[in-house]
Amino acid sequence: MKYKIIFILILSLSNFSYSQVNIYDAIKTGKEISKNDRNFNELPPKLIQTFGIETSLPQNINYQFKNGGKKLANRLSFASFYTINYPLLKKLTFGMISGIQHQSQGSLTGLKIGGLLRYYFKNYESANFYFMTAKSIGIFGKIENSAGYGNARFGLEFPIKKNDDININFNIFWDNDSYKLKSPIIKEEIPRDITYHEGYGLGIGIQF
Repeated sequence: MKYKIIFILILSLSNFSYSQVNIYDAIKTGKEISKNDRNFNELPPKLIQTFGIETSLPQNINYQFKNGGKKLANRLSFASFYTINYPLLKKLTFGMISGIQHQSQGSLTGLKIGGLLRYYFKNYESANFYFMTAKSIGIFGKIENSAGYGNARFGLEFPIKKNDDININFNIFWDNDSYKLKSPIIKEEIPRDITYHEGYGLGIGIQF
């Protein structure tokens, strides 16, 4: 398992360095991680729950306001998410996601609710490649709750320790996050929206 973790971390660092995500490499890595896991016929379909914490760094932060816009300095994002998933097909699950995300740049905190699809490479305890979309619900008064704003994400999740009832999972991902604003975040400008482009992140969590 150690060499697999080193392999995926090298992939992650490469993506950070070149500011791009290669989906083919992520899928290839997921298959490599899962090649020695048990097949699906040895594990029946089941309800899958996950909980994790994570951090990411946007590559570009674009703030739009009346009569202009500005690129802001990159700062970390922090989040925590809970998901509940159930198989649609043999290797594909559909899930609901809820959580909270804080963007350090702009001091924006939003509740998140949405859905995700996971593709499992070998079984429901193996690595999975996923796509997530979630709506932002503002708290603390800075965010206007408008349609069309929130997260779009894809990533790769894989177990680093397996137990009978709980697996510890590691997660790397690409994330895009946006908010409609009703309060300024610099001085007294009239805000429109802010987008945190191409955030590359790492997370750790449990699957049960």
